[in-house]
Amino acid sequence: MELDTLRDEIRKRDEEIIRLISERTELARQVGAYKREHNLPIRNVEVEKKVIARYVENGKAGGLSSEVMTSVASSIIKEAVDSEAALPLKMEPKKVGIVGGAGKMGAWTADLLRGSGHEIVIIDPASNNGLTIDACRDCDIVIVSVPIHLTYSTLSKLESICRPETLIFDLTSLKTPLVGRLRAMSKTHKVCSIHPMFGPSATSMYGRNLIICDCGNREAVEEAKELFDDRGGNIRIMDVEQHDSYMSYVLGLTHAVNIALFTVLERSGYTFEDLLTVSSTTFNKGLDTNRSVASEDPLLYYEIQHMNQHRDEMWKLFSDVVKELREKSLDDDPEGFVSMMNAGKRYFDGY
Repeated sequence: MELDTLRDEIRKRDEEIIRLISERTELARQVGAYKREHNLPIRNVEVEKKVIARYVENGKAGGLSSEVMTSVASSIIKEAVDSEAALPLKMEPKKVGIVGGAGKMGAWTADLLRGSGHEIVIIDPASNNGLTIDACRDCDIVIVSVPIHLTYSTLSKLESICRPETLIFDLTSLKTPLVGRLRAMSKTHKVCSIHPMFGPSATSMYGRNLIICDCGNREAVEEAKELFDDRGGNIRIMDVEQHDSYMSYVLGLTHAVNIALFTVLERSGYTFEDLLTVSSTTFNKGLDTNRSVASEDPLLYYEIQHMNQHRDEMWKLFSDVVKELREKSLDDDPEGFVSMMNAGKRYFDGY
């Protein structure tokens, strides 16, 4: 065949693949409707594993790599679960006020809950709707999605505005500055604290983590869990005091490593374009994350580093490890370096 003819045949196959994925997703949507009707969980991890294994096995018979088949199956599964999770939950419609709802994460949450039939009220000067925080007075749920340094004062205002039966929670990345305020409010109001471990660019909650912090009012925790449950994500409940210790590593350390990396590259004397021409597989794998961190809000990332009271523990350990790594990489005896590498392998193998 001629090259153009071959390309035309490939295009036809692509169109057929897209059509089949669309049909498969529609079938998944019907499965989701059945699950909603019979109160079954949307996500079934064991079934997903079997689907991926089936793709790998059938792909191998067709001369296709396990890596590609795993990637294809995972993407198709995500599309299916997203479609299923988008179906309305059986929930009593609530009036939900989102303070800071014009911001990216506030808007993401508004869209999610609006899709479940809740009435959304955006309280944000940027929305130009004239509403103030007083509009929360008759809301059933109030979500605070403002910068970390404004969250404490916002919660304080809501304490005198909201009814005791109103569910109140924030979406901040750090909790230590709020613990006293949240614990005090939980005695008179249904208050908890939430941290979505993903950004507003997430197309869904599929495979993503969401933390619900218990501030002393278990009823608030259960009601908040119901709002976000069964959407393909993973929900972890913990005491509010535990949160920031985890975040010093999950956020603080990760951000620090990436900021250090792109700062070293920026000061190395090599342009980014130049480095790309000689980049390795390992270098390329980290680029998406590194470039994403570099494009984030610097003040938000500063607050995450600066306001976490567990930061010193992480920084000491990080600094000690960097010093140890330097020493062992310069030592003529490779034993220490190899030991560090093997310890890391054992750490991840244990999962």
